[in-house]
Amino acid sequence: MIKPKIFNRLYLQVSAIFLLVLILFTAITLYISVESARDYSVEVNQQLNRGLAASSVEGLKELIEKDGVIGDEVMKDIMHSMMVINPIVEVYLLNPKGEILNYVVPEKDVKLKEVDLGPINKFLNDSEQGVIRGDDPRNPGEYVTFSAAPIVVEQGMLGYIYVVLASQQYVSASETLVGSYILGLSIRSVVLILFISALVGLLAIWLITKRLNPIINGINQFREDKLDTRIAVRNGGELNRIGLVFNQMADTIQQNIQELKGIDNLRRELISNVSHDLRTPVASIQGYAETLMLKQDNITKEEQGKYLNIIFTSCGRLKKLVEELFELSKLETNQVKPNAEPFSIAELVYDVANKYRIISQKKGIGFNTVIAKDVPLVEADLSMIDRVLQNLIDNAVKFCKEGDSINIEIEKKEAGNVEVRVADSGQGIKQEDLPNVFQRYYKGRSDHQSTGLGLAIVKKIIELHNSEIQVFSQFGKGTTFSFKLPEAAIA
Repeated sequence: MIKPKIFNRLYLQVSAIFLLVLILFTAITLYISVESARDYSVEVNQQLNRGLAASSVEGLKELIEKDGVIGDEVMKDIMHSMMVINPIVEVYLLNPKGEILNYVVPEKDVKLKEVDLGPINKFLNDSEQGVIRGDDPRNPGEYVTFSAAPIVVEQGMLGYIYVVLASQQYVSASETLVGSYILGLSIRSVVLILFISALVGLLAIWLITKRLNPIINGINQFREDKLDTRIAVRNGGELNRIGLVFNQMADTIQQNIQELKGIDNLRRELISNVSHDLRTPVASIQGYAETLMLKQDNITKEEQGKYLNIIFTSCGRLKKLVEELFELSKLETNQVKPNAEPFSIAELVYDVANKYRIISQKKGIGFNTVIAKDVPLVEADLSMIDRVLQNLIDNAVKFCKEGDSINIEIEKKEAGNVEVRVADSGQGIKQEDLPNVFQRYYKGRSDHQSTGLGLAIVKKIIELHNSEIQVFSQFGKGTTFSFKLPEAAIA
């Protein structure tokens, strides 16, 4: 019996894999949440301060000298005013080429001499863009959010106001705070989701693996030779399909085992019957041969001929028994397959009847063939059907006496079949014996020369043609055997 711990191990393994996947999914979700929150914060800050540079330009236009030059003192006053209003910004004055002309920043540690105008033009031309980052003059190679506006007067374009929306210190502190807040919020949310998902998932896994337990137990019991074990199957579900497949497999195995047992019993019976049937002719041959040897000087030619005839007859019977055993064995083990072909059943019946007329005339038995005019060709194995007719006629001749008759009749039936009947007016078969006539070694009460295999061979051949043979008999009045063959398909 499979112990429960194996079932528990399966549950633990599946649960561990599930939890690892869930934790990995949670980590990815946290990372995406924090990064998305930071990007969203930056985008909101840029959108809210989008017009900051433009409003600064409006203030500059009134202070620009008549010749279109921005005075240093005026520029410094305006920039310092902006810094007082919003101390976290950095303000830069750029010429039309992007070169930095003037600036107001904390600690005055500007390292770039010019700013790339590409992001500035994108900012000015497309207000629907998401986050747009430009050069950070204080940190070459890094990029920051900004606001920008062109300075345009009557004399032409003088340059750009470039406003970095957050100083380096502010950005670091802000990102740390935002990240910490979002991370904390995400962790609380995800932990709650993780707990609920884990609870539901583990419960689902438990329910699934719990259903495996009776399947495993059933398989193990079947392995312990409890062949009647079956798994209770409910409607629907993949696991129930496994149980259904197992039950079908178990039915097939049990059926095969029963068939093997039947074959083994048949083998034992065959050995027993063959031993018995071979013993009689072998003993007869041996006995008369010994008699001939021992009395060879004192035996007459008449007695010698008699003994030799008995030996010859016994050898013929022994040969026939062996041949029929071999033939039936090949039929039952499917070593012989019908080679179906179109042929005239009427011509075959005429040929077989001509062979038996001489034998029947010697016994005083009438032999007739009754063949309908519209009998078509049939599709079957010619040699096998010839063997069937010979066995049936042999059987009829054996149980007929002088004055009886044998009739072979052929008639076309509906549904594309041709029926063949072999009828005799012999002694017939008692009703209680009818179910046994096709069994191996069954012989009539007065039949001591038959091998008891002829009708068993007939039955197997007809079955190989996907048909069946039927027998009708009245004791003292005769017997009729009939079978059907399919019509040949004519192109």
